[in-house]
Amino acid sequence: MRLLLILVAVVCLFAECSRKQETKKAEVTFEMKSFRLESMGGCKGDMMACASYTIEYPVFTGLDNVVNDSLKIKMAEAVDTDNPENDTLSFEATGRSFIEDYESTKDEFPDVNIGWFYKASVTVNILSDTLISLTASNESFTGGAHGSYGTYFINLEPSTGKSITLHDVLKPGYEDTLHKLGEEEFKKSVQIDDSTSYADIGFEFPDDQFQLNDNYGFTNKGIRFVFNVYEIGPYALGSREVFIPYDKIKNWLK
Repeated sequence: MRLLLILVAVVCLFAECSRKQETKKAEVTFEMKSFRLESMGGCKGDMMACASYTIEYPVFTGLDNVVNDSLKIKMAEAVDTDNPENDTLSFEATGRSFIEDYESTKDEFPDVNIGWFYKASVTVNILSDTLISLTASNESFTGGAHGSYGTYFINLEPSTGKSITLHDVLKPGYEDTLHKLGEEEFKKSVQIDDSTSYADIGFEFPDDQFQLNDNYGFTNKGIRFVFNVYEIGPYALGSREVFIPYDKIKNWLK
């Protein structure tokens, strides 16, 4: 009888260990990869009449397959946000489309000896059990007076793929405090005081009232907002950034 009880206890212990192993979450990790395409003939030396598409991006392991596939699409969309005809679902498709556009333009205007380029990167700001926050940046030139560039963010919950917003991180009622801090930081960055209107220096906020946008990412030290070119002013004013440290909103953190 005693032997039977011991065997039952061992079996139960083994079953419990098995359940723990089954429910244990896989560690989420990543490694950086790169992808590059060039137009026919390649881009060698200082050769101008060529096009290149280059991107560096993280490849994650340990995520649910559905979440991982969704994240790949989100990254492809983010680095191609500045393209008004953005309908691609992968870096490869985006790159092929870019090179094909160049080849088509070159065939139509063979005397124009101008090269194109597209450079993009997706970097990991935070990787934890509850949050993945990524920054997607791009820079491109396809002729004209100047190139273009932009910065965008992806924030999601690793186990579900659900987007993480300010409402998930901050307590209800945070808006006024965040707005005030954001405006203080913005005015410091453009070096104006309360006596100067935004319109006076070329910025185009609705009713000339500062407001934070929805283009933000989480870092280990605070929340980073980016206003991309043309979003609140002409190209000459460039992009603008507002950084709000967690220390200044610690009472609002959940």
